[in-house]
Amino acid sequence: MTESNVTLYIATSVDGYIADDDGGVGWLDEFEEDTENDDIVEAYEEFFDSVECLVMGATTYEQILGFGEWPYGDLPTYVFTHRELPQATDTVEFVAGDVDSVATELEEQYDHCWLVGGAQLAREFLRTGHVDDLRLSLIPVLLGSGIPLFTATDETRRLQHLDTQTFRSGIVELRYSVEKHHHDE
Repeated sequence: MTESNVTLYIATSVDGYIADDDGGVGWLDEFEEDTENDDIVEAYEEFFDSVECLVMGATTYEQILGFGEWPYGDLPTYVFTHRELPQATDTVEFVAGDVDSVATELEEQYDHCWLVGGAQLAREFLRTGHVDDLRLSLIPVLLGSGIPLFTATDETRRLQHLDTQTFRSGIVELRYSVEKHHHDE
């Protein structure tokens, strides 16, 4: 069994926001509809094929439900929530436990998990040392304000650059591995 890994794969504006002030991601639409986007679609599909489970927060989950058809087929999906939410498919499971312990369980069960978002859950996974890879799709736009991926309280973490891909639409994807903490050893 290879060492499992968790990838935070997320789109952000160049100034670091993953959603606008209302939590919306409408500003991503024009890039998703861009006909020049076959190269991005291909990169995404290659990534998606390697994923064995999805992890997301309740707000992200509701947003995806709001887009219409569930885009992830029957891939096991874990949604962190304390609320009652509709189940998109039989493979969606709602978890209300401690992020650290749930993440540890998922890492034992799956080789590759995609941490879809949102910001709060991503920060908690990072804080507890459960993000191995960071894939940031930088969208060529400055939002000016909104929901930041990282906040001023996030501690310093070293990243090792793995790859940079530039797409025709102007989106740049940065890939890093996240250096592990040693404070809990």
